[in-house]
Amino acid sequence: MMKNKFSILSWEIKGPLNLDLTMKSEQYTNSNWGRIGGRYRKVVWFNGRLYGLEVWQEGSTEKPEVHVKIYSKREIEEETVKSFRLRIFRELGLNYNLNLVYEKLGEDEVAGRLIEEFFGLRLIRYINPEECLITYQLSANTTIKRLEQMVENVKQRFCRRFRFDDGVVLWEFPTIKLLAKLSLRELEECKLGYKAKFLFSLAKTLAKKPLNWRFLETANVEEARKILVGLPGVGLKVADAVLLYGLGRTETFPIDVWVRRALVRLYGLSQKSTYRKLQEFVRKRFGKFSGYLEPYLFYWSRSRRSFG
Repeated sequence: MMKNKFSILSWEIKGPLNLDLTMKSEQYTNSNWGRIGGRYRKVVWFNGRLYGLEVWQEGSTEKPEVHVKIYSKREIEEETVKSFRLRIFRELGLNYNLNLVYEKLGEDEVAGRLIEEFFGLRLIRYINPEECLITYQLSANTTIKRLEQMVENVKQRFCRRFRFDDGVVLWEFPTIKLLAKLSLRELEECKLGYKAKFLFSLAKTLAKKPLNWRFLETANVEEARKILVGLPGVGLKVADAVLLYGLGRTETFPIDVWVRRALVRLYGLSQKSTYRKLQEFVRKRFGKFSGYLEPYLFYWSRSRRSFG
């Protein structure tokens, strides 16, 4: 078997990083970045070619070093390496100083304790907001395990695959362009259940009228949310997740059942509080830093941690 060509990127990070904690916090799933042998891998289609990516952390949480290995069947051009450096740096949440975020969040007692519990957990941002939209649309009202299986079924049946040097084979994440070419029956055969219709409608809708992601990145949050909620299978929570994890809108704060439980338990809020009420509470407290807190609350709730 012919070996892949590869290029390695390395850099030191401003502020702490716990890559394992960040990946385990379910901002991503194994369908986005798969954990293999203590490292994380994915396959991407970029500028007409398929690449394999592998990322890992060395050093301590306080002084982290991040390494990324880019694999390709052909020689990797310097411009491609530069592009991946910028994209991966942003995707893994390495493009901001977490210490500065901690200074703001730490003014709140509960948030300060969460920081101590999950030190180095970073807010990520998907390289492709389209991937974020598909992931979170399928994630509604289902388990992570079920979500990963649905995505893998689609990937392994319709997407391009990449073989790493150790024999591991992974598939690229499905795009809207690819999904729009599939029939409803083909999606149903991937065992998506009732979600097949939503994904089918979403793909057809966006194939006819693509989203202007640049506009959504800078538009008024309410206007951007309204556009996303107008899509098939997209409610408030999914729209806010796309704004936060797909577009970096840190003033947004998606609330699922796990985040709701954390807010009720840790801040003593009413279980009957509406989605909007809970968001208003968080925004008044943290403003444009609200989104940074979301994965901490989610992970606390999922891991059933308690203070003291």
